[in-house]
Amino acid sequence: MSARTKVSVAVAAVLLVMASLVVVGMSKASTYYYTVDELHQQKEKAYGKSLKVSGKIVGDSVQWDQQDIRLAFDLAGDDGEPLSVVYNGVKPDTLNDGWEAIVEGKLDEQGVFQAKTLMVKCPSKYEAMDGTEGSDPYGYDKQR
Repeated sequence: MSARTKVSVAVAAVLLVMASLVVVGMSKASTYYYTVDELHQQKEKAYGKSLKVSGKIVGDSVQWDQQDIRLAFDLAGDDGEPLSVVYNGVKPDTLNDGWEAIVEGKLDEQGVFQAKTLMVKCPSKYEAMDGTEGSDPYGYDKQR
């Protein structure tokens, strides 16, 4: 075998290994992202798969068991049908009614989402001005 053939085979082998690592890494890292409404439509197809789900926290559904470090609550979508979520971990301080939460985990056969991770998104603290005179508390609208 010539030196050129050996180098070509070695380069091809390295490229093949790198390509397979990329494919395996991307398949392991990819999770589906659903809203609560989309998950309800895909329910049977979603059982047992790793998923991310986004919805609004239903405040009066929050049940915190400090002894077992278990949090149960509902996420609501636009159609109003809630999704029950169980999370074993510390309750976030920002778990407030109507705030958006993103959970990652699996949907069990009973339709309860078993969350491994929980992230509560804070609503924007900046509101758009309504454009009326005197709406700026700092007086910037009077300087024009």
